[in-house]
Amino acid sequence: MSGNNRSKTTVRKCNIVLLSVLYYAVRIYCFFCGIRIKKTDKTDSRINGPAIVICNHGSFIDFIYAASLIWKSRPHFVVARLYFYHTLLGGLLRVLGCFPKSMFATDIESVKNCVKVLKSGEVLVMMPEARLSTAGKFEDIQSTTYAFLKKSGVPVYAVKLNGNYFADPKWGKGMRKGSQIEAELDILFTPDELCVLSEKQIADRVEKHLYYDEFKWLKQRPDVKYRSRRIAEGLENILAVCPLCKQKHTITAKGRDIFCENCGKLVSVDCRYGFSKGFVFENFGQWYDWQKELLKKRIEDTPDFVLASEVELRLPGTGNALTRSAGRGVCTLDRSGLHYDGTRDGKNYNIGFSLSRVYRLLFGAGKNFEIYNGSEILYFVPDDPRTCVDWYLVSMLLYDEQFADKL
Repeated sequence: MSGNNRSKTTVRKCNIVLLSVLYYAVRIYCFFCGIRIKKTDKTDSRINGPAIVICNHGSFIDFIYAASLIWKSRPHFVVARLYFYHTLLGGLLRVLGCFPKSMFATDIESVKNCVKVLKSGEVLVMMPEARLSTAGKFEDIQSTTYAFLKKSGVPVYAVKLNGNYFADPKWGKGMRKGSQIEAELDILFTPDELCVLSEKQIADRVEKHLYYDEFKWLKQRPDVKYRSRRIAEGLENILAVCPLCKQKHTITAKGRDIFCENCGKLVSVDCRYGFSKGFVFENFGQWYDWQKELLKKRIEDTPDFVLASEVELRLPGTGNALTRSAGRGVCTLDRSGLHYDGTRDGKNYNIGFSLSRVYRLLFGAGKNFEIYNGSEILYFVPDDPRTCVDWYLVSMLLYDEQFADKL
């Protein structure tokens, strides 16, 4: 069976026994990793369906933190379709009541499954940012999410997470001992409120409630300290520009230290993700924001701006492989959209996506960037994997420049 076909699934009932076993197993793992989870439930009683739960998304295992508050309600999580390409993992997700979504793409199957969950009187769980936070701040949400919430006509709850990003950052190498996770459940909208509120008002309330800035959160918790000998490793995959020599992709990291290939050692990262005194920035969040503004100005000043790279094309895998190597070519991203010109399974292959379809290119820090074409993922691995963050940032900046009125 091909990866595409295997990824398709009709949502199933959640196996509560398996979910409880998995939940407690991961909680035990978190305990031995030195991760504390502080739960706060502001609702009057257990969530009864039909209902929607939305959650912010800072780390890969956020479903566990959310489940700590809602698992007894037999939740159905919306999960990136990529993980359903793996036979064992996809099978486990189906048994747990999860179903796939092609992120930032039209996906009728996913919409039907969402509707089926609600019509069955069950609980639907969404992480509407639809990708992990890059630098510990809230990422934007597509407007279609707010239209769906309004149309649903069911109670909408929110799980707000803090500390989850620092415990296991997108770019990081392993869990951080000493982490503290705060998970809070509250009701966000009643059905009556959804009827009278506009989509803009719904969006404002959602974004105000889910907004997070991990560095601001950490400042208010001086006792939290992260124990990791490799706390800086991986930052080279989101920090693209040296603030001293201004050269791109010269950054490396080892242990607690960050280096530039031209300038030598730049700075050390402490147990609270801060930089040693005297450096240009207080933390990597400020560094990331600075390079984003540099890139934004460059794009604005360059009418014929284009980002290009030679890449390996990978497609949905078979068996227990998420992806498989399928060809090589060149990817370009400009104001017209994303284009790939190369090979696929030994044949010439060209495909393009208009900028309106790109929205945000998903990316794995130091691994790949990707886009869904229907139920199939196109997974691109550039020759220098540190450049993957560029593809994400450029897609965001180009889209926002052209479609600002739709945000």
